Amino acid sequence: MKIVILGAGVVGVAAAWELSRRGHEVTVIEREPGAGLLTSFANGAQVTVSEAVPWASPGSLRLALGWLGRRDAPFRLRLQADPSQWSWLVRFLACCTHSAFERNAPVMVGLAALSRARLEAIRGESGIRYDALQRGVMRVFSDKAAAHEEAEHLQHLMDAHDIEVRRLDGAGCVEAEPALQDAVGSGRVVAGLWAPGDETGDAHAFAVELSRAAEAAGVRFRYGETVTDLLRRGERVRGVATDRDDYLADAVVVALGLDSVTLLRSVGLQLPIYPMKGYSATVPVGGSNLAPTVSVTDQAGRFVVSRLGDRVRVAGKADIVGYDRSIDPVRSQDVVNDLFGLYPNVGDRSRAEVWTGLRPMTPSGVPLIGRTEMEGLWLDTGHGSLGWTFACGSASLLADLMERRKPAVEPAPFDPLRRM
Repeated sequence: MKIVILGAGVVGVAAAWELSRRGHEVTVIEREPGAGLLTSFANGAQVTVSEAVPWASPGSLRLALGWLGRRDAPFRLRLQADPSQWSWLVRFLACCTHSAFERNAPVMVGLAALSRARLEAIRGESGIRYDALQRGVMRVFSDKAAAHEEAEHLQHLMDAHDIEVRRLDGAGCVEAEPALQDAVGSGRVVAGLWAPGDETGDAHAFAVELSRAAEAAGVRFRYGETVTDLLRRGERVRGVATDRDDYLADAVVVALGLDSVTLLRSVGLQLPIYPMKGYSATVPVGGSNLAPTVSVTDQAGRFVVSRLGDRVRVAGKADIVGYDRSIDPVRSQDVVNDLFGLYPNVGDRSRAEVWTGLRPMTPSGVPLIGRTEMEGLWLDTGHGSLGWTFACGSASLLADLMERRKPAVEPAPFDPLRRM
């Protein structure tokens, strides 16, 4: 098939690689001057099956209500005069039930497990380097009862996919990651859940390097072009128009993250995607030998820390504040404080580079992968905070569906699209 992919973030580039290696003729259109420059640019860097569960859950709802009004809270809600925000919030609340969680979580864990396997294969196929580390991801707790409850809650999900998760006391956390010595000594960390099979890597570097490998294999990348319209004949999409050219295709894949919403609204499709703003800071470790190598998720503070070569990245916050891409200096310094609160000697605080991005979240947490009701139009979007975790598995699932093969994992058990 002749396929046009819209978007060269980590999701779009992974799809381009997968479809090209299966023999399809692929063109990628991206409005930015290069690959991975928006939501993929400076995310939390984790590729984690053990944490690929919905944000929407009864427990998350209780936490969010408790955080309202706290200046440094991990979650912030600023209501807008925007019907799409209110509609998304209503759907999110509907997903904060035990039954919805039990329906959506296995889909996400299965996709993440497939994705991690495909990522390993792509490293072998392409030979690319992107500061990858296979040292696992550890969730740390300041409360032993909370750690036990979380372990019991997730055990059946992980067992179903043969995902190893080890329960650790404070000493075990230090044994797995010596940089946690101060946090354990102060009582900030008393227990952990360590998934040694999870990994980390620079999503932006991955997108750049894999796009180069894909281009060398025949994929065409068209940077600096903005899609202006879908070319249609009746109910069939035949290609796209950009501000520079028209591209005819047998299939068009929309992997534009948040921009997917605007584009598809123009043809009557309403995507249940809304931005969840997050922040990160990247700090050079210099000559420090106290920087961590095991990625850590601080469960109480809801932030993650990952090692990327000679840098450490911290990422966190979940702000529902509309489409505002500006950096809030208070929120950005909060994530810097989170990093140095956990690892006081991690690196040079004065050289922290802060960043913000808008995660394209669905209410359920399940990304939108597959065909739409318009023939020739496909989706690979709505990956939220797990775009890096899901990217390679999404590409494999999408390719299977496009080729009418039995997919390695089942797609979402419901159709989230409807004509309005």
